[in-house]
Formats: sequence, structure tokens, C-alpha cells
Amino acid sequence: MSTYIHRNRGSAQFGKSPHAGLLLGSGTSSVKETTAQAGKNFLSFYLENTATSGDNRGQYLRLYLGGAGGGGEALRAFTTVNNVAAGTAHGAHISLSFGTSGTVTGQGIAGRNTLHLPTTALTSNVTMSALQAEIYSDGSTSDPGGSTILSFIRVVNAGHASGMADVDDDANVMELQGFTSGAGNAFFISAPQTLAASLRVRVGSTLYYIPLYSTQST
Repeated sequence: MSTYIHRNRGSAQFGKSPHAGLLLGSGTSSVKETTAQAGKNFLSFYLENTATSGDNRGQYLRLYLGGAGGGGEALRAFTTVNNVAAGTAHGAHISLSFGTSGTVTGQGIAGRNTLHLPTTALTSNVTMSALQAEIYSDGSTSDPGGSTILSFIRVVNAGHASGMADVDDDANVMELQGFTSGAGNAFFISAPQTLAASLRVRVGSTLYYIPLYSTQST
């Protein structure tokens, strides 16, 4: 049975029915929940867990796909700039922050993507990745514009100038762990032979080109 949230919100009623959700929802693509108030969150939860152990989560979603040929996501976040000139827009923004005396004794990672490989050989001719950075053009006239700085991956050192300087001293643009050097491996300590191509990158306002070699040295 579908339910919906119905809460008095001034002159408007929060929770139009019907809605698109099977278990819980509000509004549809054609009948949206709307507000003209700035700086508002439609859903807002401030949670705290004071346990000293365990994997504690603010929200846990798990979707089991039980139909052959079916597909989907446990979470799909989609922001649409709806025919206006918006300021800043993100499809999703995930942060990990620390209080003044807060720290971690293990890993502190703002976003983690894990691709689980089962204990069996998978079907061939499939595309798998732990992270996919995709720019999708909606139509034949899709054009980012000549003045747009467009990239598949953007690495930014931001914040307080002093902290930025410290990060600049210590941070690596990329870190690889768990790889063993060897011919044919993803990582191989050896000078390659033939320069075949390059990749364009932008550092500040300057363009550089990373060389690509067609073969590993043996």
C-alpha cells in the first residue's frame, strides 16, 4: 500500500497524492512539490550516533534485482536546471567533515565506490567500472559552449589559503595501491618504446599533454 507525507506547510499542503513512489513519496513529474523560499531542504534529517563501534549510517538503501533482464540503482539522484539560469547546480554533493577535535584512525573518504566481483568468472563482453565519469549529450545540438571549461574529471584544491598551501605540499593527484609491477600488468616499471598518442589536461589555465605509448617495454 502506497503512503504519502501530508504536512501543513503554511498555505500549501505537503504531500500531493497520487505520487510516483511505491512505499513513500510526494508529487510526480507533472505535479511537483514546490516552494519559493530560498535555502530550504525538502527533506532534512540531522542525525547523531554516539556508539563507539559498528558501521553506523544515516541512511541505508539496498535494492535486490530479482528479475532476469531487469536493472536499476539503489539510489538515483537527478537535478534539472529547469529553463532558468541557475547559479551553482550539482547532481549530488557528498561531504565528509570534521569537528575541531574530530579525526579518524582509519580511512576518511568523502565518496567511496566499490565494485564487488563475485567468487566466479563473470560473463565476457561486459563493461564494469568502480567509477564512471560520463558527459552525456542529450541531442544533436548539444554544445558546452566555447567559453566553458569542460572536463571528465576536475581536481580542485580549495578553502583557506593556508590550508590550501599545506595540501599543495602534501597531496597527490592520484594514488594507486594493490598493484604489482610486471609485464602485462596495469603497472609496469619499465621505459615504454613507442610514443603513440597523448591526453590533454589543464593545470590552472595552461594546457598540457600526457604522452601515451602503444606498448609496454619487455
